[in-house]
Amino acid sequence: MKKLLLTFLLLIGTQNLSIAQTRNYLEVNAGLARIFYDGYFPGVSFLIGQQKFLAPQTFLEYQVGLALPSIATAKVGFGFQGDVMGVSAGVRIFPAFIYGQTHFVLRNGQINISAEISPFNLDNWDIGPSFGANNIFTLGYQWNIGKSRKK
Repeated sequence: MKKLLLTFLLLIGTQNLSIAQTRNYLEVNAGLARIFYDGYFPGVSFLIGQQKFLAPQTFLEYQVGLALPSIATAKVGFGFQGDVMGVSAGVRIFPAFIYGQTHFVLRNGQINISAEISPFNLDNWDIGPSFGANNIFTLGYQWNIGKSRKK
């Protein structure tokens, strides 16, 4: 099913490359990771990302950047954007999580609230692909950069 969805997204994206709009941004996040059901651990990330619009309100999003405590992070998702708010869902590649995110649009950026869950049973992993966490909750801000900035 995942391969079918990814193939569908890539086909839509490649068919609309000549007319697709993009939004480039820098993002900073702060949050808490729930570690092995025992407590919470703080984290931060600084990313560069892009939303490539496949239709007027539908986008494919990808980000890569630095994070603490995991050193690096990357994610890819699919979402819908309205004039005031939007939603997206996807996969954080490292550390490994599935996420849902709500976006609140501002003049030159947006505020994001996300919740993530590990697809791995941490009873079978020491630190593992989810870097020792069951869940991540974050609050972030994206700054539009380049041609994405509004005058």
